[in-house]
Amino acid sequence: MVDLDISPQAAVFTVIDVETTGLQPEDRITEVAAVRMVRLREVAHFESLVNPGIHIPPVATTVSGIDDDLVSGAPDFIQISPILDCLLADAVIVAHNASFDLAFLSAERKRAGLTPWKGPVLDTLRLTRNLYTLPSYSLGALHESLGLPQAPAHRALADVLATIALLRDLLARLGDRAPTVRALLAAQEPIPVSWDEFPKTALAAEAAAKLRGAEAAGIAVEIVYEGRNGPRHFRVIPHQLERNGPLYYLCGVSAGKPDERMVFRIDRIRGVHEIESD
Repeated sequence: MVDLDISPQAAVFTVIDVETTGLQPEDRITEVAAVRMVRLREVAHFESLVNPGIHIPPVATTVSGIDDDLVSGAPDFIQISPILDCLLADAVIVAHNASFDLAFLSAERKRAGLTPWKGPVLDTLRLTRNLYTLPSYSLGALHESLGLPQAPAHRALADVLATIALLRDLLARLGDRAPTVRALLAAQEPIPVSWDEFPKTALAAEAAAKLRGAEAAGIAVEIVYEGRNGPRHFRVIPHQLERNGPLYYLCGVSAGKPDERMVFRIDRIRGVHEIESD
């Protein structure tokens, strides 16, 4: 159980990173690294290549340098999962673009018949967007822009060390504004903004007008949304506009399931259509 009301300087963080065979749901992990920190000092770390059980495409090898030969004798994910469980126990999980790493880790756990990890997650990408105005928020760009002491290298441990350096920078910048872990986690969340900011989102004026009108009337519209696997259609009742750094998000609820909250990145909305009444 993570105590959210203690100081971040006294908390337990486990910083994690993975390398993969690609970006699609069917892709697999090829390397994982995790560093457990107590009072912002390393107490344990783990890194391992992972045999993905599938061919590693050349495009992935170009990025990480990991190929089929390198992982041929490596353990598969289920063999290393107990070690990761120990490192992640009762810790705040930290990653840069955490949704990417956790999606792959969750998929591997599901394949192994294991339940997903539960607990607070701090995404240094989202937190950086709220604290800095920069042209790019990749780890490599942040290393240059902020003068961080550790450089990422598209290998799991190097990227973990770069994320730790970024985490220390972010905590120093926040200072008294994040006296607790709870406040730190809140600082990464998107900030509600006025619907008057729609012109800043680059969404077509006609689509923005339909969303704003639907919010005012409390009615649903159909959104065409470009996700990782291509465009999908959603029926949603818009509620709020939010911003995380340069990114804007539309928040709402499902037209068919009013208890289901939905969030869409504005720059991935490809169309907004009114729904004709039956």
